[in-house]
Amino acid sequence: MLKSHRQVFCILSVIFDVVLVSAAWLTCYVVRFRLGLLPIKEPVPPGVAQFAALLPLVVCCDLVFIVLHGLYRREGSRSLLTEKRKLAEAGILGWLALLAALYYYRSVPYSRVMLFLFFVANPLALLASRALLRAALRGLNRSGWAAEHAAILGTGRLAATVLQKLQGNPALGIQVDYFIEDDDLPAGHDIAGVPVLDSLRNLASCMSAHPVDTVFVALRAEHMNGLERILGTLQDSPAEVVVVPEFTNVVTQKALPFDIPDLPMIRLRGMPMTGLNALAKRFLDIVGALLLLLILSVPMLILAALVKLTSPGPVLYRQKRMGLGGRPFIMLKFRSMHVDAESQTGPIWGGKDDPRCTPVGDFMRRTGLDELPQLLNVLRGEMSLVGPRPERPHFVERFASELPAYMLRHNVKAGLTGWAQVNGLRGNTSLEKRLQYDLYYISNWSLGFDLFILFLTPFSRFLH
Repeated sequence: MLKSHRQVFCILSVIFDVVLVSAAWLTCYVVRFRLGLLPIKEPVPPGVAQFAALLPLVVCCDLVFIVLHGLYRREGSRSLLTEKRKLAEAGILGWLALLAALYYYRSVPYSRVMLFLFFVANPLALLASRALLRAALRGLNRSGWAAEHAAILGTGRLAATVLQKLQGNPALGIQVDYFIEDDDLPAGHDIAGVPVLDSLRNLASCMSAHPVDTVFVALRAEHMNGLERILGTLQDSPAEVVVVPEFTNVVTQKALPFDIPDLPMIRLRGMPMTGLNALAKRFLDIVGALLLLLILSVPMLILAALVKLTSPGPVLYRQKRMGLGGRPFIMLKFRSMHVDAESQTGPIWGGKDDPRCTPVGDFMRRTGLDELPQLLNVLRGEMSLVGPRPERPHFVERFASELPAYMLRHNVKAGLTGWAQVNGLRGNTSLEKRLQYDLYYISNWSLGFDLFILFLTPFSRFLH
């Protein structure tokens, strides 16, 4: 039964994606050529047929990246935020693939303006597709047609948390039918309206009398020594078995399997960007930094001249920051404050309308232009285009004592921009929230995620 539910999810996902992406492509055609909002060079606008003929290519480019992002798998571990981010990434990468395909096949007619419109419409279409899919699944789940039935072994805090998470995510379509008591309490009571049918002593007979699709094993820590016997009992049931570890609350990064033959292990913490991933990210950093330096060379020269002409002192400000592995490096910025600005205050965070800033420096800090010299740090390998923002060693020592997981930020290179920054968390903002966003980025890193953050960066200061 569980397999059929996932097939329904996959089929409906593909149908909604194909329909919404096709509708977005044709809508872009109408906006470009039929509404009269944009000038047209041709005396007669091109017909819809030649653009409709491109639909198989348009759809396939999206579907490839949706599959690669695992978005046709129904995963309970994927949050709504993660799904939206991956959909947006797939839409942007699908658009880039379409652009490349049209570049190499010049005989295919296309409009650059229409492609720009589709760059915006494509990710929005995928997000709308999943919103409609969730609404459809909720309707099917309410009818009972597509609901997966589950049981939870355990009645402690962890078991109650599992129930809360499943009920709080109706798009998963998992309905908890009952609990099985893991303590010596009598059955017959309920937890949040879900009945406790029996105890672990009668597990086999209970599972036989009340079959379900999935069993969540969420035992109290003191009962985990009987886990092997419980799993042996569950082997006689066709249900899928999911073990929820008691240490879930201490996992701050994505847990992954660690392969040693015949000895299953779980890695709770590791370096996410190694091997080919590290090479791919470094390639993106080098190419991206060179392109940005080429594009921004004239504005950077103008800013350097303004800094030099409006206040005495060097153009660049060099400051020690903490990078990968907790190693310090010298970060470059356009100088935005008067020389010896911290001689009276010591190391403190700069705030809004900081009196230590020069007029040009205040403008650069508000727009983020003072950070542009860090492209040189990226080329030198000390920073990445995307990653957690580096802090000064003085602040790192203080934050690490206040937030135990703070040093996990240094598992990756510091970034010119980051997931926390594009969500408005920069400067003197909540440390806890910034750490939460940084750890989310580290756990969910991909090249597509980096491209998505780079895409959002120019707009982030205006949106927050």
